[in-house]
Amino acid sequence: MAARFTLRHLPLPAKLVVSAFLISVGVGYFSALVQLHMQHGDRDGNPLPTPENVIEHFSGVKKFDGVAAVSKLEGLINGDPEGGFSKANMAIAFFAKSTGYDKEVKDRGEKNVRDERDGERKLLTAWLNLPADQRKAAFEANAMPRLPDQPLTAEFVKDDGKTVEVQSLFEARCLKCHGEGGSNKPEMHTYAKLEPLATAPPAELIDGIGGEKWVRSTKQTTVEGLTQSTHAHLLSFSMLFGLTGLTFAFTSYPGLLRGFLGPLVLVAQLADISCWWLSRVDYYYGPLFAQAILVTGGVVGLGLSAQIVLCLFNMYGRKGKAGLLALAFASVGLFGVLTDKVIAPALAVERAKKSVEAKAGGEVVPATKK
Repeated sequence: MAARFTLRHLPLPAKLVVSAFLISVGVGYFSALVQLHMQHGDRDGNPLPTPENVIEHFSGVKKFDGVAAVSKLEGLINGDPEGGFSKANMAIAFFAKSTGYDKEVKDRGEKNVRDERDGERKLLTAWLNLPADQRKAAFEANAMPRLPDQPLTAEFVKDDGKTVEVQSLFEARCLKCHGEGGSNKPEMHTYAKLEPLATAPPAELIDGIGGEKWVRSTKQTTVEGLTQSTHAHLLSFSMLFGLTGLTFAFTSYPGLLRGFLGPLVLVAQLADISCWWLSRVDYYYGPLFAQAILVTGGVVGLGLSAQIVLCLFNMYGRKGKAGLLALAFASVGLFGVLTDKVIAPALAVERAKKSVEAKAGGEVVPATKK
Protein backbone atom coordinates (compact mmCIF):
# COMPACT_ATOMS: atom_id res chain seq x y z
CA MET A 1 0.00 0.00 0.00
CA ALA A 2 1.44 3.39 -1.02
CA ALA A 3 2.26 5.85 1.74
CA ARG A 4 -0.29 8.62 2.22
CA PHE A 5 0.75 12.00 0.81
CA THR A 6 1.37 14.58 3.56
CA LEU A 7 2.74 18.11 3.81
CA ARG A 8 6.21 16.71 4.46
CA HIS A 9 6.26 15.42 0.87
CA LEU A 10 5.91 18.88 -0.63
CA PRO A 11 8.99 20.38 -2.30
CA LEU A 12 10.61 23.22 -0.37
CA PRO A 13 9.26 26.04 -2.61
CA ALA A 14 5.71 24.74 -2.10
CA LYS A 15 6.28 24.50 1.68
CA LEU A 16 7.45 28.11 1.76
CA VAL A 17 4.34 29.26 -0.15
CA VAL A 18 2.01 27.33 2.18
CA SER A 19 3.88 28.64 5.24
CA ALA A 20 3.63 32.25 4.05
CA PHE A 21 -0.08 31.74 3.40
CA LEU A 22 -0.74 30.32 6.88
CA ILE A 23 1.22 33.08 8.60
CA SER A 24 -0.60 35.72 6.53
CA VAL A 25 -3.97 34.28 7.56
CA GLY A 26 -2.89 34.39 11.20
CA VAL A 27 -1.82 38.03 10.97
CA GLY A 28 -5.01 38.87 9.07
CA TYR A 29 -7.15 37.27 11.77
CA PHE A 30 -5.32 39.33 14.40
CA SER A 31 -6.17 42.47 12.44
CA ALA A 32 -9.81 41.35 12.53
CA LEU A 33 -9.57 41.39 16.34
CA VAL A 34 -8.36 45.00 16.13
CA GLN A 35 -11.40 45.80 14.00
CA LEU A 36 -13.64 44.21 16.64
CA HIS A 37 -12.15 46.59 19.19
CA MET A 38 -12.79 49.58 16.93
CA GLN A 39 -16.27 48.67 15.70
CA HIS A 40 -17.97 46.78 18.54
CA GLY A 41 -16.26 47.96 21.71
CA ASP A 42 -16.89 51.08 23.79
CA ARG A 43 -13.34 52.34 23.19
CA ASP A 44 -12.96 52.31 26.99
CA GLY A 45 -9.57 50.65 27.26
CA ASN A 46 -10.74 47.06 26.96
CA PRO A 47 -8.79 45.25 24.22
CA LEU A 48 -11.88 43.38 22.98
CA PRO A 49 -15.63 43.96 23.19
CA THR A 50 -17.19 42.90 26.49
CA PRO A 51 -20.16 40.49 26.66
CA GLU A 52 -22.36 43.55 27.22
CA ASN A 53 -21.01 45.13 24.01
CA VAL A 54 -21.80 41.97 22.04
CA ILE A 55 -25.34 41.74 23.42
CA GLU A 56 -25.99 45.40 22.66
CA HIS A 57 -24.60 45.13 19.12
CA PHE A 58 -26.50 42.01 18.10
CA SER A 59 -29.62 41.98 20.34
CA GLY A 60 -30.21 45.71 20.64
CA VAL A 61 -30.57 45.74 24.42
CA LYS A 62 -28.30 46.59 27.32
CA LYS A 63 -28.46 46.19 31.06
CA PHE A 64 -30.39 49.04 32.58
CA ASP A 65 -28.08 51.42 34.46
CA GLY A 66 -30.49 54.26 35.11
CA VAL A 67 -29.02 56.47 32.38
CA ALA A 68 -31.36 57.78 29.70
CA ALA A 69 -30.95 56.18 26.29
CA VAL A 70 -29.97 58.52 23.47
CA SER A 71 -30.95 58.51 19.82
CA LYS A 72 -28.77 56.87 17.20
CA LEU A 73 -27.80 60.24 15.76
CA GLU A 74 -26.88 61.73 19.14
CA GLY A 75 -24.57 58.83 19.84
CA LEU A 76 -22.91 59.16 16.44
CA ILE A 77 -22.18 62.91 16.56
CA ASN A 78 -20.88 62.84 20.13
CA GLY A 79 -18.19 60.25 19.53
CA ASP A 80 -14.44 60.77 19.55
CA PRO A 81 -13.38 63.56 17.12
CA GLU A 82 -10.03 61.80 16.70
CA GLY A 83 -11.50 58.32 16.36
CA GLY A 84 -12.10 58.23 12.63
CA PHE A 85 -15.28 57.23 10.83
CA SER A 86 -17.06 54.06 11.94
CA LYS A 87 -20.59 52.77 12.30
CA ALA A 88 -20.52 53.99 15.90
CA ASN A 89 -18.74 57.33 15.43
CA MET A 90 -19.33 60.20 13.00
CA ALA A 91 -17.89 63.00 15.14
CA ILE A 92 -15.01 63.59 12.76
CA ALA A 93 -17.55 64.96 10.22
CA PHE A 94 -17.63 68.11 12.37
CA PHE A 95 -13.86 68.38 12.52
CA ALA A 96 -11.07 67.20 10.21
CA LYS A 97 -13.43 65.70 7.61
CA SER A 98 -15.68 68.75 7.34
CA THR A 99 -15.49 71.12 4.38
CA GLY A 100 -13.01 73.94 4.87
CA TYR A 101 -11.77 72.75 8.26
CA ASP A 102 -8.03 72.94 7.50
CA LYS A 103 -8.35 76.42 6.01
CA GLU A 104 -10.35 77.65 8.99
CA VAL A 105 -7.74 76.28 11.39
CA LYS A 106 -4.97 77.98 9.44
CA ASP A 107 -6.79 81.32 9.33
CA ARG A 108 -8.26 81.53 12.83
CA GLY A 109 -6.42 78.99 15.00
CA GLU A 110 -7.25 75.41 15.90
CA LYS A 111 -8.74 76.11 19.35
CA ASN A 112 -11.23 78.65 18.03
CA VAL A 113 -12.40 76.37 15.24
CA ARG A 114 -12.61 73.27 17.46
CA ASP A 115 -14.62 75.16 20.08
CA GLU A 116 -17.08 76.28 17.41
CA ARG A 117 -17.40 72.80 15.92
CA ASP A 118 -17.95 71.37 19.38
CA GLY A 119 -20.62 74.04 19.79
CA GLU A 120 -22.28 72.72 16.65
CA ARG A 121 -22.46 69.26 18.19
CA LYS A 122 -23.92 70.64 21.42
CA LEU A 123 -26.52 72.62 19.48
CA LEU A 124 -27.59 69.55 17.49
CA THR A 125 -27.65 67.48 20.69
CA ALA A 126 -29.99 70.04 22.28
CA TRP A 127 -32.15 69.94 19.14
CA LEU A 128 -32.30 66.13 19.21
CA ASN A 129 -33.48 66.21 22.82
CA LEU A 130 -36.43 68.51 22.09
CA PRO A 131 -39.91 66.95 22.18
CA ALA A 132 -40.71 65.36 18.82
CA ASP A 133 -43.09 68.07 17.62
CA GLN A 134 -40.72 70.89 18.57
CA ARG A 135 -37.78 69.09 16.99
CA LYS A 136 -39.64 68.76 13.69
CA ALA A 137 -40.86 72.35 13.77
CA ALA A 138 -37.37 73.73 14.44
CA PHE A 139 -35.94 71.67 11.58
CA GLU A 140 -38.58 72.70 9.07
CA ALA A 141 -38.34 76.35 10.10
CA ASN A 142 -34.53 76.13 10.01
CA ALA A 143 -34.47 78.05 13.27
CA MET A 144 -33.58 77.19 16.86
CA PRO A 145 -32.52 79.39 19.81
CA ARG A 146 -28.77 79.62 20.21
CA LEU A 147 -27.25 78.03 23.31
CA PRO A 148 -26.05 80.72 25.77
CA ASP A 149 -22.31 81.34 26.07
CA GLN A 150 -21.52 78.65 23.51
CA PRO A 151 -19.16 79.31 20.54
CA LEU A 152 -20.70 78.45 17.18
CA THR A 153 -19.68 78.69 13.53
CA ALA A 154 -20.85 82.10 12.31
CA GLU A 155 -22.35 80.94 9.00
CA PHE A 156 -25.14 79.12 10.86
CA VAL A 157 -26.10 82.03 13.14
CA LYS A 158 -28.92 84.29 11.89
CA ASP A 159 -28.55 88.07 11.79
CA ASP A 160 -30.21 88.51 15.19
CA GLY A 161 -27.33 86.57 16.77
CA LYS A 162 -29.78 84.56 18.87
CA THR A 163 -31.09 82.01 16.38
CA VAL A 164 -29.32 79.13 14.64
CA GLU A 165 -30.10 77.62 11.23
CA VAL A 166 -30.31 74.09 12.58
CA GLN A 167 -31.34 72.47 9.28
CA SER A 168 -28.50 74.17 7.42
CA LEU A 169 -26.04 73.02 10.10
CA PHE A 170 -27.26 69.44 9.88
CA GLU A 171 -27.09 69.42 6.08
CA ALA A 172 -23.57 70.85 6.03
CA ARG A 173 -22.16 68.23 8.36
CA CYS A 174 -24.19 65.14 7.45
CA LEU A 175 -25.64 65.27 3.95
CA LYS A 176 -22.29 65.28 2.17
CA CYS A 177 -22.28 61.51 2.67
CA HIS A 178 -25.88 60.80 3.69
CA GLY A 179 -27.80 62.91 1.18
CA GLU A 180 -30.04 61.54 -1.54
CA GLY A 181 -28.00 59.07 -3.55
CA GLY A 182 -25.00 59.72 -1.26
CA SER A 183 -22.06 57.41 -0.74
CA ASN A 184 -23.27 56.10 2.63
CA LYS A 185 -26.48 54.76 4.07
CA PRO A 186 -28.86 55.64 5.56
CA GLU A 187 -30.05 58.59 3.53
CA MET A 188 -31.13 61.55 5.66
CA HIS A 189 -32.16 64.18 3.12
CA THR A 190 -35.77 64.38 4.36
CA TYR A 191 -37.08 64.69 7.88
CA ALA A 192 -39.10 61.49 7.42
CA LYS A 193 -35.88 59.55 6.83
CA LEU A 194 -34.08 61.41 9.61
CA GLU A 195 -36.72 61.04 12.32
CA PRO A 196 -36.05 57.37 13.27
CA LEU A 197 -32.37 58.21 13.81
CA ALA A 198 -33.27 61.33 15.82
CA THR A 199 -35.70 59.54 18.14
CA ALA A 200 -34.35 57.92 21.32
CA PRO A 201 -35.74 54.49 22.18
CA PRO A 202 -38.42 54.49 24.89
CA ALA A 203 -37.12 54.19 28.44
CA GLU A 204 -38.91 50.97 29.32
CA LEU A 205 -37.54 48.03 31.25
CA ILE A 206 -37.60 44.57 29.67
CA ASP A 207 -37.56 41.44 31.80
CA GLY A 208 -34.79 39.02 30.89
CA ILE A 209 -33.78 35.53 31.97
CA GLY A 210 -32.74 35.38 35.61
CA GLY A 211 -34.65 38.54 36.47
CA GLU A 212 -32.18 40.82 34.68
CA LYS A 213 -33.54 44.15 33.50
CA TRP A 214 -32.73 45.28 29.98
CA VAL A 215 -33.42 48.49 28.12
CA ARG A 216 -33.48 49.05 24.37
CA SER A 217 -30.37 50.45 22.72
CA THR A 218 -29.77 52.26 19.43
CA LYS A 219 -26.45 50.47 18.88
CA GLN A 220 -27.91 47.30 17.38
CA THR A 221 -26.55 46.59 13.94
CA THR A 222 -29.09 47.01 11.16
CA VAL A 223 -30.48 44.14 9.11
CA GLU A 224 -28.71 45.63 6.09
CA GLY A 225 -25.38 45.73 7.95
CA LEU A 226 -25.83 42.19 9.26
CA THR A 227 -26.67 40.93 5.77
CA GLN A 228 -23.53 42.56 4.39
CA SER A 229 -21.34 41.04 7.13
CA THR A 230 -22.93 37.61 6.65
CA HIS A 231 -22.28 37.75 2.91
CA ALA A 232 -18.64 38.79 3.39
CA HIS A 233 -17.90 36.21 6.09
CA LEU A 234 -19.55 33.27 4.36
CA LEU A 235 -17.75 33.94 1.10
CA SER A 236 -14.29 35.28 2.02
CA PHE A 237 -13.71 33.69 5.42
CA SER A 238 -15.10 30.35 4.28
CA MET A 239 -12.53 30.33 1.49
CA LEU A 240 -9.69 31.03 3.94
CA PHE A 241 -10.89 28.58 6.58
CA GLY A 242 -11.52 25.96 3.91
CA LEU A 243 -7.92 26.28 2.70
CA THR A 244 -6.45 26.13 6.22
CA GLY A 245 -8.66 23.14 7.06
CA LEU A 246 -7.73 21.38 3.83
CA THR A 247 -4.06 22.04 4.53
CA PHE A 248 -4.45 20.52 8.00
CA ALA A 249 -6.15 17.48 6.45
CA PHE A 250 -2.85 16.70 4.66
CA THR A 251 -0.77 16.63 7.84
CA SER A 252 0.48 13.35 9.30
CA TYR A 253 -1.51 13.60 12.54
CA PRO A 254 -3.99 10.82 13.44
CA GLY A 255 -7.09 10.69 11.29
CA LEU A 256 -9.39 11.34 14.25
CA LEU A 257 -7.64 14.66 14.97
CA ARG A 258 -7.59 15.64 11.30
CA GLY A 259 -11.27 14.75 10.90
CA PHE A 260 -12.17 16.88 13.93
CA LEU A 261 -9.96 19.94 13.64
CA GLY A 262 -10.02 20.18 9.83
CA PRO A 263 -13.68 21.23 9.44
CA LEU A 264 -14.05 22.66 12.97
CA VAL A 265 -13.39 26.30 12.09
CA LEU A 266 -15.87 26.27 9.20
CA VAL A 267 -18.58 24.66 11.36
CA ALA A 268 -17.91 27.09 14.21
CA GLN A 269 -18.16 30.02 11.79
CA LEU A 270 -21.57 28.81 10.59
CA ALA A 271 -22.71 28.51 14.21
CA ASP A 272 -21.31 31.98 14.93
CA ILE A 273 -23.20 33.62 12.06
CA SER A 274 -26.37 31.72 12.98
CA CYS A 275 -26.13 33.24 16.47
CA TRP A 276 -25.83 36.72 14.93
CA TRP A 277 -29.30 36.32 13.49
CA LEU A 278 -30.82 34.36 16.37
CA SER A 279 -29.76 37.18 18.69
CA ARG A 280 -32.53 39.25 17.09
CA VAL A 281 -35.37 36.80 17.80
CA ASP A 282 -36.68 38.68 20.87
CA TYR A 283 -35.51 40.49 23.99
CA TYR A 284 -35.79 37.39 26.18
CA TYR A 285 -33.75 34.68 24.45
CA GLY A 286 -31.86 36.97 22.07
CA PRO A 287 -29.18 37.94 24.64
CA LEU A 288 -28.47 34.23 25.23
CA PHE A 289 -27.66 33.72 21.56
CA ALA A 290 -25.57 36.91 21.65
CA GLN A 291 -23.53 35.52 24.54
CA ALA A 292 -23.06 32.29 22.57
CA ILE A 293 -21.25 34.38 19.94
CA LEU A 294 -18.39 34.73 22.44
CA VAL A 295 -18.09 30.93 22.52
CA THR A 296 -18.44 30.29 18.79
CA GLY A 297 -16.09 33.16 17.97
CA GLY A 298 -13.57 31.83 20.47
CA VAL A 299 -13.74 28.38 18.88
CA VAL A 300 -13.07 29.94 15.48
CA GLY A 301 -10.02 31.80 16.77
CA LEU A 302 -8.56 28.91 18.76
CA GLY A 303 -9.29 26.38 16.02
CA LEU A 304 -7.65 28.55 13.37
CA SER A 305 -4.60 29.11 15.59
CA ALA A 306 -4.27 25.38 16.18
CA GLN A 307 -4.52 24.63 12.44
CA ILE A 308 -1.83 27.18 11.58
CA VAL A 309 0.64 26.16 14.28
CA LEU A 310 0.18 22.39 13.83
CA CYS A 311 0.43 22.64 10.04
CA LEU A 312 3.64 24.67 10.18
CA PHE A 313 5.37 22.31 12.57
CA ASN A 314 4.18 19.20 10.74
CA MET A 315 5.56 20.43 7.44
CA TYR A 316 9.26 20.55 8.33
CA GLY A 317 12.00 18.43 9.83
CA ARG A 318 14.24 19.35 12.77
CA LYS A 319 15.97 22.27 11.07
CA GLY A 320 12.69 23.69 9.84
CA LYS A 321 11.10 23.34 13.29
CA ALA A 322 14.07 25.14 14.84
CA GLY A 323 13.62 27.98 12.36
CA LEU A 324 9.92 28.15 13.19
CA LEU A 325 10.66 28.30 16.91
CA ALA A 326 13.13 31.13 16.33
CA LEU A 327 10.49 32.96 14.29
CA ALA A 328 7.92 32.38 17.04
CA PHE A 329 10.21 33.81 19.73
CA ALA A 330 11.01 36.80 17.54
CA SER A 331 7.27 37.36 16.96
CA VAL A 332 6.57 37.24 20.69
CA GLY A 333 9.30 39.81 21.29
CA LEU A 334 7.98 42.04 18.50
CA PHE A 335 4.46 41.78 19.87
CA GLY A 336 5.79 42.71 23.32
CA VAL A 337 7.36 45.87 21.89
CA LEU A 338 4.17 46.63 19.95
CA THR A 339 2.11 46.20 23.09
CA ASP A 340 4.43 48.41 25.15
CA LYS A 341 4.87 51.18 22.59
CA VAL A 342 1.54 51.23 20.72
CA ILE A 343 -1.28 49.10 22.14
CA ALA A 344 -0.96 49.87 25.87
CA PRO A 345 -0.63 53.66 25.37
CA ALA A 346 -3.62 53.69 23.00
CA LEU A 347 -5.75 51.77 25.52
CA ALA A 348 -4.60 54.13 28.28
CA VAL A 349 -5.75 57.13 26.22
CA GLU A 350 -9.13 55.48 25.71
CA ARG A 351 -9.49 54.82 29.45
CA ALA A 352 -8.60 58.44 30.22
CA LYS A 353 -11.17 59.76 27.73
CA LYS A 354 -13.82 57.44 29.14
CA SER A 355 -13.00 58.63 32.65
CA VAL A 356 -13.49 62.26 31.61
CA GLU A 357 -16.83 61.37 30.01
CA ALA A 358 -17.90 59.51 33.15
CA LYS A 359 -17.09 62.53 35.34
CA ALA A 360 -19.17 64.68 33.04
CA GLY A 361 -22.04 62.37 33.93
CA GLY A 362 -25.31 61.49 32.32
CA GLU A 363 -28.90 62.26 33.14
CA VAL A 364 -30.49 59.53 35.23
CA VAL A 365 -34.14 59.07 34.39
CA PRO A 366 -36.86 56.77 35.70
CA ALA A 367 -38.05 53.96 33.48
CA THR A 368 -41.37 52.23 33.27
CA LYS A 369 -41.62 48.49 33.39
CA LYS A 370 -42.88 46.84 30.27
